[in-house]
Amino acid sequence: MATVALTTAGALTWSLAPAQADFSPQPKDVVSTGSDIIQNSFNFLADGYGQLPGYNTAGNRWRFVNFDSSGDAQGRSAFTDPRLQTGVWVDKNGETITDAEYAALSDADKALATKYIKQSDLRLLNPTISLRAGQKLVVRPSGGGGGGRDAIINDKVDNGIGGWIDVGRSPDPLNSDHQNLAQANLGTKLIRVQVATDRQLIATATDTNAPATIPAGEILRIYHNEIHTWGEIDGYQGPGQPLNTAAPDYTGPEASQTIVPLILPTDAGMWNTFVANVKKQNPGPGATSIDSSYLRQNANRIEVQQNDPTAITSLPAAQRVNAIVPFPRGRFRTLNTGYYTQTKESAGTLAAPKTNLYNTDPGHRTAASAAGIKLLDGDSNNDVLQATAPYGGNFAYNAIVRESDLNSTTPWQPGSTLNWVQALFYNPGGPDPFVRTPAGKALLEAAGVQPDYHVFGTNNAEIPVD
Repeated sequence: MATVALTTAGALTWSLAPAQADFSPQPKDVVSTGSDIIQNSFNFLADGYGQLPGYNTAGNRWRFVNFDSSGDAQGRSAFTDPRLQTGVWVDKNGETITDAEYAALSDADKALATKYIKQSDLRLLNPTISLRAGQKLVVRPSGGGGGGRDAIINDKVDNGIGGWIDVGRSPDPLNSDHQNLAQANLGTKLIRVQVATDRQLIATATDTNAPATIPAGEILRIYHNEIHTWGEIDGYQGPGQPLNTAAPDYTGPEASQTIVPLILPTDAGMWNTFVANVKKQNPGPGATSIDSSYLRQNANRIEVQQNDPTAITSLPAAQRVNAIVPFPRGRFRTLNTGYYTQTKESAGTLAAPKTNLYNTDPGHRTAASAAGIKLLDGDSNNDVLQATAPYGGNFAYNAIVRESDLNSTTPWQPGSTLNWVQALFYNPGGPDPFVRTPAGKALLEAAGVQPDYHVFGTNNAEIPVD
């Protein structure tokens, strides 16, 4: 009997969606691409949410067009179809068989055979997009780094392609190398407009063996494979209890339970934010060694989709009570408003995928929520750059724009003298841009984040705005 150590297709998560055509912007529409965690707040700013009007609600001639990062409005990644992989068939007797041998089986025996696919054979899908009406398709700019900051830096016109991105969404700041590359590629440097602040914290199951908070230094040790059980955390006093290093060691059964640190894909914006926060909260000579690889060492780690409560709630009970994962507070808050929807892929199979038929499938629209998870130190707001402080770090919601667009003398909307940067993001000496109006601030709050306005010039220094 042949033995195969492979991942079954049913154990993997991906998005199988029919091909779709996005709205294609007209030449004077303002196009935003980039970060998946920021996309919902910019969607709200553009088109409103519920009774709150967005910029486009007024019916202006030219629109603010905000493209989602992955092609999924909930920010999930898509993967190539596993059914197209060769894989390995195992028949009802546990024997490995070829595709030809599987094809020769009876229908009854085919139903008892299982196809196994190596997880490493799957590939992230690079969806395409039309960034301007009537133009050639390009790969969708995705993520706050490559699809936001770097996309606008590299948006030069090359053989008729490019010059189509106006705003890069990114949680990342700019440095002098970014500015110099933008100048070389675009003939202009960049302005960074921060419109809001979000905060990343540690999420656990609502019923968890974790303490009330976990210090940043212990998070570093957990993810670097130095701590494996709750009792190894200095001062652990049991589930939900504050740490107390002066108290006797806790001897309850939870102390010996194995911590399950959930890690995010290396290209996930929230993983990059996590790495940066851990590094900032653990200053000192050793901080230079803290990078993505350093924090992916725990032997009990599980890689999961970012910003998804089911990363914890779908785990077996024994793992669920011991799981931890970095999670953005803005997404946690928005989940509890009913904005997101369950999509129920797990109700189907590869052979018979589950699709939610719009308005005809019973339960086709079941709201997703944050039920089953909680945030540790969830009401905190300030960064404390000490290893003994509870893990938590703020990150910015940035709009990155060209300085040349800010300085343009070409009005954007008919009947207005403002260019689009002035109308939407930054208008020194004039009326507030939309993101600073009461309507804009209300939409950012609806997205679960704190309006927090700052502008940074081409030298990356902050520009006073009040």
